[in-house]
Amino acid sequence: MYEVKKISAGILPTNTYVLYDSQTKCCVVVDPAFDGDKITKFIDEKGLKPVAVLLTHGHFDHCGGAKPIVEKYGVPVYGSEKDAALAASASKNLWGVFCHDCKITDYVDGIDSFSVGSFSFGVMKTPGHTPGGVCYFIDDIMFSGDTLFKECIGRIDLPGGDYREMMDSLSKIALIDKNYKVYAGHEENTDLFHEFRFNPYLSAFKRSK
Repeated sequence: MYEVKKISAGILPTNTYVLYDSQTKCCVVVDPAFDGDKITKFIDEKGLKPVAVLLTHGHFDHCGGAKPIVEKYGVPVYGSEKDAALAASASKNLWGVFCHDCKITDYVDGIDSFSVGSFSFGVMKTPGHTPGGVCYFIDDIMFSGDTLFKECIGRIDLPGGDYREMMDSLSKIALIDKNYKVYAGHEENTDLFHEFRFNPYLSAFKRSK
């Protein structure tokens, strides 16, 4: 059985998720934000065994806390090669916020799925907010990063943002026929069928199908 712990941190704030298997105790950390020590404390208190870090994109507020996790547990970092340079320069963010640079070690660009530890993830490329945006799927869970929020979407006016790519990504999400629980990069969590009804960006695509 999979469980998800949400840890919100930082000035924005960003949602970091620890997905763990209650039977095997394996876990992955999705989008480790600023406070890597807070994340490792939860992992150790639960007796979890980290097997990977997953990045939905390379912005500093989604990868700036990865370094303490990688150094302590020796885990790989999955993400898009298109955002590798962005993550690698996270400390030079435009907000002037202290965080660590992050090295993506395992690229997901050429695959639709991968397995690590006791987990098997589906991968959907969702550029728009950044060139290397990715959504991850497992069981009834969707990690949407800054592509999809509750009744909204991620910004496209930041460097690397692209309106047309975001619309293409949303059109792909609109084709999904399963009601995933959506764990977003900021704000509240939601579910996909709710977004199909009440998110104006997604509902427009659903009406056109």
